[in-house]
Amino acid sequence: MNNELLYEIAQFERLLQKPNGDPTGLAGFFNSGEIYLTRVPARLDVMGGIADYSGSNVCEGVLGRGMVIALQPRTDRTLRIRTILAEGRNLPIETRLPLSYLELGEGHAPYTEIKELCSSNPLTTWTAYIGGSIFTLLKEESINLPFGFSLLLLSGVPMNVGIGSSAAVEIATISCLQSYLDLNLTDSRIAKLAQIAENLVVGAPCGIMDQIAVTCGKHGSLTHILCRPGSVEGEVEIPTGTAFVGINSKVKHSVAGADYGGVRIGAFMGRKMINKHREEKGESRLSHLTELSTEDFEKNYVHILPESMKGSDFIEQFKNHEDSITTVQPDAVYEVRGPTSHPVYENERVLSFMDALKKAEAGNKTERVTALKEAGELMYQCHESYVNNCELSVEEVDFIVEEVKKRGADKGLYGAKITGGGSGGTVAVFGEEDALKREVPGICEQYQRLTGQYPDVFEGTSPGASEFGACKYIFGATGWARTI
Repeated sequence: MNNELLYEIAQFERLLQKPNGDPTGLAGFFNSGEIYLTRVPARLDVMGGIADYSGSNVCEGVLGRGMVIALQPRTDRTLRIRTILAEGRNLPIETRLPLSYLELGEGHAPYTEIKELCSSNPLTTWTAYIGGSIFTLLKEESINLPFGFSLLLLSGVPMNVGIGSSAAVEIATISCLQSYLDLNLTDSRIAKLAQIAENLVVGAPCGIMDQIAVTCGKHGSLTHILCRPGSVEGEVEIPTGTAFVGINSKVKHSVAGADYGGVRIGAFMGRKMINKHREEKGESRLSHLTELSTEDFEKNYVHILPESMKGSDFIEQFKNHEDSITTVQPDAVYEVRGPTSHPVYENERVLSFMDALKKAEAGNKTERVTALKEAGELMYQCHESYVNNCELSVEEVDFIVEEVKKRGADKGLYGAKITGGGSGGTVAVFGEEDALKREVPGICEQYQRLTGQYPDVFEGTSPGASEFGACKYIFGATGWARTI
């Protein structure tokens, strides 16, 4: 992939080349020393979503937009962190973090202390994603930095819209530090470190799906990931002539929110109940709900699960739900049957979806259309489960899905679903390339009439972090030059 074609790289270089006297450039942030840069795309959750923490198969795409992290060493013990959007005129946000804040004696501070530090000032909570990733790498890999660095995040996508932007920030940060420190971390290790940062510093109880997707994703294809705990099983080709796009509802989404966390807790409650039932029958415990087939679940377990349960009643009967990153609140009431059912059925939907895409690519014209319709129907089923089993959709998102469904396969649109943690965010839409170009603007206009806002549309594909790698900028007689 030619790096010049990537939007964020072009924007970074434009700012970097501005003269010293231009306050809109980066001359006041970087000096003439070497700059290390990594670029990570946003992701589109095509199928799988919140089933990741239950060990599901998932199918993820990488979008054409993303973000870059650029790092330059300093001679003091300060981390200077700035974020800026790649588009339009906007004000940068900046803070400084003394390295001593990350340390405790000769070691590293506890995660609880760093989480509290990042959340103590509402104006600097955004540092949890970058600072938390830096801290996690240093702590987990036992690295002590003698000096700090200046670090710039330049983003081509908005945050909190359900396209894995938080994971992209974390992966970009860790990947850039790997280049700077000349480490030799595997892709799976980088993804795990980013998940730790999100779980323990940001405080979002996410699975590892997003981190693996943006690390290992390939330009022009979908990535099949098995989240047990997280391995890439292969690539799935997007059928010729079709594409996936994201339509941003502009309803803010966050996996740190109570709705997502409550659904996760309900699923782990259900697993605990199923395992108790299995132990009583002398059967082995499940590590993941998705080890069950839908037939086994319907025959042997769905009837033992309550629709909902108060936290205190669950604690009295089962003690704990065996999830280290969420806590059952005694006074809260949790849905159990729906959140437990969702990943079991979603896992099988994902496998059927990928099979349908493969059949569409290999079949004749009639077989192709039949398979594409099948794949789209599975996306609609996934969305329906988000609505009914997980209660993680909102009116605005449902409207976009229904607009796609109304146009349907006759107009070249096959399927749509909410993405990621739900509760707003982005809708993934699947269709013929020409149909998407023709029909999506009309859907956006209809949405604007409903909400007063014209949604963002995310399209295209680009390299994942591993495929992109890292580059370095050197300042010379003719200005800045990029080296690979």
